[in-house]
Amino acid sequence: MKLKNFTTQLNVPSAYALIKLAGDPQNIISVMPGVVSIKENKVRLKFRRLFFYHDSTYTISPVIQSQKMVEYKLSDDKNNTLKILLSITEKNEVTIAVSYSGEREWVVGKALDSIAKEISYGLKRELESSITVEKNYQSDYSDLLSRLSTLTKLIMKSKMVKSELVEIKEGELINYLQEVITEFQQYPVIYVSGSGQGTFRLLFINGELKGVYMIKNGEEHKGEEETLNKLSGTYKIHTYVALSPRVLEVIQ
Repeated sequence: MKLKNFTTQLNVPSAYALIKLAGDPQNIISVMPGVVSIKENKVRLKFRRLFFYHDSTYTISPVIQSQKMVEYKLSDDKNNTLKILLSITEKNEVTIAVSYSGEREWVVGKALDSIAKEISYGLKRELESSITVEKNYQSDYSDLLSRLSTLTKLIMKSKMVKSELVEIKEGELINYLQEVITEFQQYPVIYVSGSGQGTFRLLFINGELKGVYMIKNGEEHKGEEETLNKLSGTYKIHTYVALSPRVLEVIQ
């Protein structure tokens, strides 16, 4: 089987933000030319060149993602394989590389440049939209975190990635939170809630703490980061994440 590939460079204001957006299959697979239908992790692709076609249903493998790269692999039952790799260069640009190996590579190969370009255009639009939304963010979400209606909306639009019982000594909560942010740094929105001898709710946007709500000894504390260091005891801590900052629109 011959390998066909196409590579293009993308210059954007924030390469890391774009890589985060690329981790959402909706921003990659759904914008590809040749997509006939998508159902769960299956996508039917159809390409044409003159009177010849390549029409097959591909399985989307779990996305491989780090802070600097995202890789998609699509394979069908005939071992035809389409790969899409986005990575950050030393010049802080994003490289989009699309490759195909399999039958009728001369048909699919002609579509690789269109696939890369449409992904590029789609990600640019999504990034511009995200930047616009981000400019309208409140600088402090502490008051919103005190409202149950806000929490319900936030949790419904996010997914839980961690839930554990943690023994916290006074002054150690910040260290725990830093580990959480590092572990899930690929997500632009992280919400952490804890309940035990007290209650705390924290909202992180692009790694920055943007909202603090806490109840300690029956007293409410909003926006007081330093108070977090005074918490101690056993806490049940839940961590939620969202792929897009657009989730914040629903809690405004």
